[in-house]
Amino acid sequence: MTTFLLTSAVILMTPGPTNTVLAASGAARGLREARLLPLAEAAGYALAISFFVFVAAMVSGLWWALPAMKIAASAWLALSAVRLWSASPDMVQSGSGAYARVFFTTILNPKAMIVGTMMIPQTTGDEVTLRIASFVLLSTLAGIGWVALGSSLPGSIKRHSYKGAAFILGGFSLAAITSAFA
Repeated sequence: MTTFLLTSAVILMTPGPTNTVLAASGAARGLREARLLPLAEAAGYALAISFFVFVAAMVSGLWWALPAMKIAASAWLALSAVRLWSASPDMVQSGSGAYARVFFTTILNPKAMIVGTMMIPQTTGDEVTLRIASFVLLSTLAGIGWVALGSSLPGSIKRHSYKGAAFILGGFSLAAITSAFA
């Protein structure tokens, strides 16, 4: 379980689509207004990881299933990178729109697929539930950190944060597509 928690923490600290949205929301709205957005992230991860644990059990004998999921994740990362490249912190939605954006970005986040298909073994229901709950709790803590990071960025960096994130996501997309064919 210790390895799972450490790996989860590293994954959650890695820049990605959800973390980018959280940081951008923190930059645009400030820590006080964006502080509850990690709850939308937690709900998204709980739903998505549970789904992927279920799917992994169903397709475990299909040689092509995991590469297909990696290709889908790569496509999502590439699309996210393109969207972020043309976005700006001024485009971050306020109110319930921000919660929906974080929730749906998290549901489609390839990290959920990695956790649900590779990091949670097909064991007892209690073990699966404990791992999902642990990841969700860690995601909430990490999400607060990403919001705080975004809110603390100087104005000159806030303007370029989406382009930097797009570049990073493009790299993740290339890594995911490469691993699908490895």
